[in-house]
Amino acid sequence: MMPPHDAQSPSRLGVLNRTRSQSFLPPTPIRSTSHLSTVSVDAHSLDDSPQKPNNLLKPATPTKASSTGLLNAPVSSPALRARASTASSSRAGSILDGLSGDDAPIAGSSTPSSSGPKDLASSLDNVILDQPRGSRAPSVASSRKGKQRAVEQVEVDPEVVGGEMAVATGDPRKGLRELVQARPIPQVATSRSRASSVKDNPHLLPSMPSGTYSPRQYYVLTNAGKPVFCSHDESEDNITNLMGVAQALISIFAEEDDRIRSIMKGRHRIAFLLKAPLYLFCVSDWGEPEHVLRSHLEYTHLQILSVVSSTQLSRVFQRRSNFDLSRLLDGTETFLRNLIDRSQYDFSFLTSTLQPLRMAPAVRDTAAASLMPPSKFRDLLYVLLIAGGHIVTLLRPRKHSIHPSDLHLLLNTLASSSTLRSTETWLPICFPKFNPAGFVHAYVSYDIEDVGLVFVSADREAFEDLRGWKQIVLEKLENDKTLHKIKESIPLHPYHVAAIGCPGLRHFIYKSRQHVQITQPEWEAPYLAESVDRKRLITAYQKLHDAVHAKSGQSSPLKLVYIRTEHEVCLAWITKPFELYLAVSPQLSKSAVVAAANAVAKWVLAEEGRVFLKDAPVF
Repeated sequence: MMPPHDAQSPSRLGVLNRTRSQSFLPPTPIRSTSHLSTVSVDAHSLDDSPQKPNNLLKPATPTKASSTGLLNAPVSSPALRARASTASSSRAGSILDGLSGDDAPIAGSSTPSSSGPKDLASSLDNVILDQPRGSRAPSVASSRKGKQRAVEQVEVDPEVVGGEMAVATGDPRKGLRELVQARPIPQVATSRSRASSVKDNPHLLPSMPSGTYSPRQYYVLTNAGKPVFCSHDESEDNITNLMGVAQALISIFAEEDDRIRSIMKGRHRIAFLLKAPLYLFCVSDWGEPEHVLRSHLEYTHLQILSVVSSTQLSRVFQRRSNFDLSRLLDGTETFLRNLIDRSQYDFSFLTSTLQPLRMAPAVRDTAAASLMPPSKFRDLLYVLLIAGGHIVTLLRPRKHSIHPSDLHLLLNTLASSSTLRSTETWLPICFPKFNPAGFVHAYVSYDIEDVGLVFVSADREAFEDLRGWKQIVLEKLENDKTLHKIKESIPLHPYHVAAIGCPGLRHFIYKSRQHVQITQPEWEAPYLAESVDRKRLITAYQKLHDAVHAKSGQSSPLKLVYIRTEHEVCLAWITKPFELYLAVSPQLSKSAVVAAANAVAKWVLAEEGRVFLKDAPVF
């Protein structure tokens, strides 16, 4: 049993990594299940080989039907038979074929462990580490060709800054360079020594101070220092001055053939993303890993490219290096701000996944059949049916996949503009992951409130033909009352965590690695909108995601991470079929946490046809 938690004691972290777990893995007779237990943990979750870097554009390793993710289900169970059934030749295994979300599938290990089973709760007790409150372990930044490095801690004393600037002579840029480089040297050395200790002790999970959760601030500027975008209201003079300082800092490292990644100042982290001719940076005190902020900046950059393609950007700045891009992006601030808000709270952005509308699979299949396009549309790329801001179904050519980030950009564009949802629209949009140099055209029609049809074509002259076909599709959907059933499914999409039937379970996020989709219940008390509790839990999820995918330069990814604080207990569990992140009451024992994880996995497996878009036709 777990000792009672003392509210005054420091936060405790428990991490179970691959090396430690191998010492108590029991013999695994089959690899068709993924089971987390206080007695055993399946060996197929993570093998001895290092995980290969993820490439979202690289075809994913097909998931075998035997790897069902079913927890201790008999081979003859209906769930297994349904999971193993094959789709017809006209259907694709996943709407995101060729993708594996934000990570590659984990290979299995068929070698039984030589040691006998041990109690998982006691094993977690063995690796719990006490860390003082407010301690900080900087992450290890990965370098590129030995040239790029991260400035993980640049502790600048304001008084020292003033003194240094007073004695600096000559070139002001040289004085600024000396100021920035004067004090970080011992800090970086300390960071490296502490980082090596993380590698030497794989049970140590680097932590950040508890955030104060002030609103994050996002900025975009050109490589000439001209402001492009600011996520919050601020005076023009302040923004211009801040952009000048950021441009100077970036230039300092560029002169040394280096690229700045992040700066730490107290509780604040400043993350940079350099995408010439644009520079992006963000200021946050939430305590999240660096890659989280960089992913937000990546999406911000992709949203800009959806309006101005990379070819247009390059051409404009080749002609005028000091071009004012803010004028060209005038009117798109709403799209950028809405994207930033969604990316901070929606876990599908961080995991590069989708969350389709939860509905009866039969209704979804009927809708997909009605959307099968005629053969005359040779340049048709994607056909989408959207309801309540979620995808009902998606059809694509057999040889084309679609990247989740492109879908996020499209959904964000539609959600950010009431005009697009009220009239027929022929929308030119760039899908950067599909083709960053050009545009496709999307026919958008919301004939019924909250239910829209989107036809994406490479033919800019296809508006009238697609408009005529839309009428045929609507007639099919109305004749069999499919539209009415879809509209009825919108208010039923959210579900409560109580549906799992697990006392003490507060929230979870389940990612299907095969379908590249997630599902999660509604946020409930104490994790209400804009509350510190929700921000704290989201940050905890981000730290767990960082640990299981080794995003901060860890020596190896983990397969099981357990974090206990005075507020909640969080668990990350990664297997071949799925990833699971959950939060439970801090009063629960480790065995109860394990039971909650298994209960969630079993419930999602039973509801898989409703919460995931499993099969979508191709044309």
